[in-house]
Amino acid sequence: MDSISQSACQHYERIADMLIHGILNAQLSAALAGLRHKDVFVVSDCGLPVPQGIEVIDLAVVFGVPRFEEVLEALRPQLVLEEGLMAEEARGEQAERWVKDHFNVPLSYVPHDGSGGFKSHIKNAKFVVRTGETTSYANVIFRCGVPF
Repeated sequence: MDSISQSACQHYERIADMLIHGILNAQLSAALAGLRHKDVFVVSDCGLPVPQGIEVIDLAVVFGVPRFEEVLEALRPQLVLEEGLMAEEARGEQAERWVKDHFNVPLSYVPHDGSGGFKSHIKNAKFVVRTGETTSYANVIFRCGVPF
């Protein structure tokens, strides 16, 4: 790690040390603070392929930790969202229920693979939050709203 990156990490770690609630992960906290209206980001399971050049905030420790649902729960009070996009294969499955339980946003669906599929939309994301989730299709792309 170069000295500039190391200095930035130390700065964010000091900020995280001062927080008493909310997101404690310095990289995730900084990424969330940088979101603007219409920006998109991804919350993913541990296996979603991410295109080169997209920032990955890797929260995964081992398979199943942290769970997709736990990350959604932590994100809920931090964000105003307009909509979500999930793979058609997630419709009616546990991952969709977790998203609906935590965020009251309209969801759209596209096939997971192929031209115009879920994976092709990841290239527009500012970042991907990688969880330890192993549930199939536990991936969502959120579009940010505004609080006013």
